[in-house]
Amino acid sequence: MWLRTKLAATARRASAVSGASSSPPHTEQTRAASGTPPRPRPPCSRRMWRGRFSGLKPVVMQVCPRFGEYSRPSSIRDGTPANGGACPHRATAVGSGGTGGTAMTTTPRPIQPEDLLRIKTVTDVQIAPDGRRVAFVVTELDAAQDEVRSTIWLVSADGGPARPLTYGPRRDGAPRWSPDGRFLAFLSDRPGRADERPQLYVLPMDGGEPRRLTDLERGAGPPVWSPDGQMLLFAARVGTEPAPSDAEARRRWEQRPRVVTRAHYKDDGAGYTFDAASQLFVVAREGGAPRQITSGAASSRDPSWSPDGRRIAFVRARTGPADYNLTDLWVCDADGGNARRLTEDVGRAAAPAWSPDGRTIACYGTDAQVATLGGEMTRVWLVPADGGPPRNLTAAYDRSIYTTPAGPPAPPVWSPDGAALTVLVADAGNVHAVRIALESGAVRPLITGERQVTLLSAVPGGPLAFAANDPLTPGDVLVCGWDGGGERRLTDLNGALLAELALPRVERRRFRSPNGGEIEGWLVHPLAGRRPAPLLVHIHGGPHSFSGNAFKVSSFYEYVLAGRGWATLALNPSGSGSYGRDFMRSLLGRWGEYDLPEQLAAIDQLVAEGIADPERLAVTGYSYGGYMTAWVVGHTDRFQAAVVGAPVTNLESFFGTADIGMWFGPGEMLGDIFTTRETYRRLSPVQYVDRVTTPTLILHGEADDRCPIGQGEEFFTGLVAAGRAPCEFVRYPGASHLFLGQGRPSHRVDYCRRVVEWVERYVLGAGAPERVAAVTPAED
Repeated sequence: MWLRTKLAATARRASAVSGASSSPPHTEQTRAASGTPPRPRPPCSRRMWRGRFSGLKPVVMQVCPRFGEYSRPSSIRDGTPANGGACPHRATAVGSGGTGGTAMTTTPRPIQPEDLLRIKTVTDVQIAPDGRRVAFVVTELDAAQDEVRSTIWLVSADGGPARPLTYGPRRDGAPRWSPDGRFLAFLSDRPGRADERPQLYVLPMDGGEPRRLTDLERGAGPPVWSPDGQMLLFAARVGTEPAPSDAEARRRWEQRPRVVTRAHYKDDGAGYTFDAASQLFVVAREGGAPRQITSGAASSRDPSWSPDGRRIAFVRARTGPADYNLTDLWVCDADGGNARRLTEDVGRAAAPAWSPDGRTIACYGTDAQVATLGGEMTRVWLVPADGGPPRNLTAAYDRSIYTTPAGPPAPPVWSPDGAALTVLVADAGNVHAVRIALESGAVRPLITGERQVTLLSAVPGGPLAFAANDPLTPGDVLVCGWDGGGERRLTDLNGALLAELALPRVERRRFRSPNGGEIEGWLVHPLAGRRPAPLLVHIHGGPHSFSGNAFKVSSFYEYVLAGRGWATLALNPSGSGSYGRDFMRSLLGRWGEYDLPEQLAAIDQLVAEGIADPERLAVTGYSYGGYMTAWVVGHTDRFQAAVVGAPVTNLESFFGTADIGMWFGPGEMLGDIFTTRETYRRLSPVQYVDRVTTPTLILHGEADDRCPIGQGEEFFTGLVAAGRAPCEFVRYPGASHLFLGQGRPSHRVDYCRRVVEWVERYVLGAGAPERVAAVTPAED
């Protein structure tokens, strides 16, 4: 009853939206044999998605030269499963009751793609100045509206139930406590229009409604309180010319020619940025017009007040025609005057934090200021606030500072006496908090364990609040003492959901590398089924990212496949981060050539142990993992299926079309395209596309500026022209490179579902299991 009511309400809302589209992810087919009519959509799908999202549905192109007419076996995408279960496109309940939701079944069951819609994640954590309360952001997927929602919650640091603090219609985030704890500043896109940019609000913590402080055309960035609690500092993009307010004039203005003079003129997820530099603003807590304190063509960001409130440290980008992400640490007076640059040789400075005495600024940065990108370690630097040579505090520490790819990094945390800094570091698949002594550079582990600590907030000398996740827990808020002891979990966001699910065993494994030494990987064991099991190899991106002890949100299909009798392996081959500088840089100039033998050797070891079936293998990956998957199928026919996600396939065209191509290529290929063009060509998977016989699915966001969709197009067209492998190309409208972590819920679930369906179709064939029955939530 609950489900029927929910679906009916969703359909009524969707059909009432004028001008919006409707229909489920549908299929457009191109086949080797022309004239084949499109396969009809299942009736359930037409009903579920009518009236809202057709302009955003994935577009699929298929070619099956090997098997002729496309024939779909029992599919997890079917609208009406063979067992008569509920439609998988239903709206899925998120649950209620505290922050953990309501349990809906009593017997654990295998994980399904739609369970992704019910995962709650922690995306910000801020402890109050008195250490007694913690504000945190819970991010959820709204299936009915097909968007991401976030809410600010509050919980006592001593434990007890958490409660929602804000009730914005879409996204509230970036909570920041005033120095006296009486106010909480935050960002919100209320009133909730789809085109609404986040604005700055202040909420009195003793009661009352939040007050809006900004109304900026391009929105505001996370706020920073002045030490006296009277002012707020933030960064915001400022256009070179304001957009007209009249709708028709704005439409014409948006179609104006764009004149570009710098190579860095766009950013993935943000679009064109060449005409809107980020500037610093201050605004009074009690209201009034925000005042811009920096200007010019250079973007300024990551602001930080000095302890006496008289100066501001910030990061400013360089603006040369070929500069990319080259930033320096600057300082200015509180009114923006007397700006001066403090660093020139610190690579890509970020996240400044003042020492308690105001004499030193700690920040993050790479070893050297170079324009290329490729295997750099992120260090902690100490910079004299009045000028002088900076010091690389972690030069001798062979681990990189962890900075989240989803937002600005949390600054280093100073000890009250200014003698130590607390930061997050990536270490062998984990992310831990460590404390670094300034005098000696000695590093002491603080918050450890087989997990990833991704957010950190602290009261200097007092408690620390943080968020952590592991392969079987999507993430929760925890606190501990200043010395790391007395750890206590404050939330159980996904406890009720996890109680419903049969969770697989995830094991850290070591493998012999043909390049010498050992490498590590994470093996997800099947829940059931005979051994040896079919094996999916998941290849991480980067190439200097890493697999590890984290919940697999972006590769949720690993959990789904475990419930269907598969094993999956996520390896950290040469080039992966979290194992030190030499290991990370060992891949430079030899993509694919150096790490593919390691992937194959790990498979051999699992086959020898009786874990993996050598006749039932599949491979997938996203970004660099997509590159590697395309490389794999051009160099071996060992796999029966491949799924290529948002790949780089042609390093030459990537150089000139990606937002980072001009700098990423030279760093990773150890030379620019003019002097090492042969390396770019030799290491491009598109050069070997005519060899591919493995059935290959390509999944790509159409708004991807990091690995532009042309990279997927080139590989797909090559597969079609060669005509040796069944292939399919799925395009996600409006999706950026990070859509698996930040994009539309419908796209994320669709991606997961297609990976599972493709590998089972071509690896298992007629032996593929029927779709697991959809779960009907318990009625309220």
